[in-house]
Amino acid sequence: MQLAEFRVQNYKIIEDTGWIPVQNLTTFVGKNESGKSAIFRALSKLNPSDGEGYDGLKEFPRQRYAAEITRTDWPVASGRFVLTPDEQRDIAAISELCSEVRSVEVTRHYTGTYSITYHPDVGVDLITPPDLIYAIESAIEHIRNLIAPEGKGEELGRIKEGLLAFLEEQKSAIPVDGQVHKRHIADLINAIKSRANEPWQHDILDPVTEPMYRLIRQMEIFEGLMAANRYVIEHLPKFVYFDQYNVIESAIHIPTFIATLKSHPDTPGLRATHCLFRHVNLDLDQLDRLGSHKNAVDDNPIIRRQVDERSILLSTASNLMTKKFEDWWGQRKIRFRYDIDGDYFRVWVSDDLDPSEIELEQRSAGLQYFFSFYLVFLVESGDAYQDSILLLDEPGLQLHPTAQQQATRFFERISHQNQIFFSTHSPFMIDLDHLDRVRTVYEGEDGTTKVSVSDWPADRDSLFPLEAALATRIAERTLSGGKQLVVEDTHDLWLLQAMNYVLRSRGKTGLSPDIRITPSGGAANLLPLALMMTAHKKPAAVLLSGHNIPQGVLEKLPSMHIREGNGLLLYSSFVNRQGAGIEDLFSPEFYHRCVKDIYPDLPLGQISEKSPAERNEERGIALQIADLVERRQGEHFERWRVAELLSDRICESPQNLDEETIDRFSRLFDEINRLI
Repeated sequence: MQLAEFRVQNYKIIEDTGWIPVQNLTTFVGKNESGKSAIFRALSKLNPSDGEGYDGLKEFPRQRYAAEITRTDWPVASGRFVLTPDEQRDIAAISELCSEVRSVEVTRHYTGTYSITYHPDVGVDLITPPDLIYAIESAIEHIRNLIAPEGKGEELGRIKEGLLAFLEEQKSAIPVDGQVHKRHIADLINAIKSRANEPWQHDILDPVTEPMYRLIRQMEIFEGLMAANRYVIEHLPKFVYFDQYNVIESAIHIPTFIATLKSHPDTPGLRATHCLFRHVNLDLDQLDRLGSHKNAVDDNPIIRRQVDERSILLSTASNLMTKKFEDWWGQRKIRFRYDIDGDYFRVWVSDDLDPSEIELEQRSAGLQYFFSFYLVFLVESGDAYQDSILLLDEPGLQLHPTAQQQATRFFERISHQNQIFFSTHSPFMIDLDHLDRVRTVYEGEDGTTKVSVSDWPADRDSLFPLEAALATRIAERTLSGGKQLVVEDTHDLWLLQAMNYVLRSRGKTGLSPDIRITPSGGAANLLPLALMMTAHKKPAAVLLSGHNIPQGVLEKLPSMHIREGNGLLLYSSFVNRQGAGIEDLFSPEFYHRCVKDIYPDLPLGQISEKSPAERNEERGIALQIADLVERRQGEHFERWRVAELLSDRICESPQNLDEETIDRFSRLFDEINRLI
């Protein structure tokens, strides 16, 4: 069966999630306390691998408990499952009503009872006492209207009198709220037929039993549907729930483990270790006894045989795990060997590149993690792993971001065999190529858990992992791209792209097509970004304004093999102003017209003309205007708005640009192309 949708109701802070579509791999994203764990735990108990049922005292919504818990058997988890072709054939063979059934809806309630709905819908009513009473009354009416063949009137009269008395007695004995059994109806039919001894009597009385035969037929159909229900429950996928990811130790002290398991069975970490022993199929008490007699092994043939059997079990389990894990791991061919040394159970690991055996705990954290959680999954799902659904609550939380990405790829691979749902608030475990598989869990205005399906919530905290994942994707593509030109801000990018368009439209050389412009978000971020690029060994150049450069940036750039004339460019090199920004490469009149459109009341005439020597000491024109806007209008200068307007006008009317501006940008682009 394939789970297509599920729904959780009446569970902790969940009133009703509504139907949530799922795929082979579905990610649930949300902040802490949003209800992700509650959704997973409720769903896992639809058919739990650990056998744990619902506990109304602890899990029913607390604010409703006193008034509502005893009113009805509340539904909790529901799933809509698509049947495989084999399952469709099986269920059609069990019940004739299910010949067209392609999917089923299964709901489990707090009492553990199931309700099942078939799609297309099928149904047959359960026979009730009133149904039986009606059938008897129909038989009575039919008997009263019987007409005897010629010469048989007196004989038929005696039969009618006896049957009417019998049926009236049976009708009055039926309890209105009782249960009707097929055996009771069969007894009625046999009692009626027993009155017929001759062929003419059979011909007359057979129609009397028709209403009762119809009831038996209806009951047989109902029994077939109940058998189909049992088939569905028996073939439901097991839900294997993980919320703790304890790594199995390489050496397990058997007596200590047994003592802890008996005294504190809920101790974190015991689950995975216990599954390890169950997977090996070893009796823990027997292991403990063998350990206490280890010095007498050679003298006692019984213990000798037990030790031999234990060795065979260990070898078989080792080989089984090696074979199964290879399909999951998909990297090196890993070989496991289980061993018992005195009171210690040990796990040794080797691989095809290095046959040397080392302890499990000496392998990578990722391998230890996947081995431990796969072992629990394998054992708790009863080794029927193709029929299990994994619910992973915050997997890989302790792993490095690169290991988290590896875990996501691992889940993608194994989801073709097992449906996997995992929750996270880590951006490194969100696959932006498959946002259709992401469900956002958030807290609604009423304080209950909501799940987004077709839209995103307005809660920024819930969306933050998605935003961070997008930022990570952009950073990865930036760092993995080709030639990079790092600029301070977005407005530099806009104006460089606009001028690149102008130069190319005039037949001049623009930026090389394989150069990517990356804004750093300010001069303070420029150095870390450049460092990352050089660490990725990507060719890069840095384009800076000459003003407000963070202290130490220019000094550190040479150590990164970036210096003026060799990877470092300053706008001041292309215009006679020391603190120049990109706006200074345009004529002041052209830039002022754009400023005036954004700030019509700004007295630009107060920016006086300076001598060339004075201009050399000035800050760029944009920073001068920023001072004027703040001083005269008491507001922050929105440099980006002017740059946006300037960029639009450049692209709309490239002919309005003067030749001096064209020449400056042409020299700038030539130098950028030369440096990268």
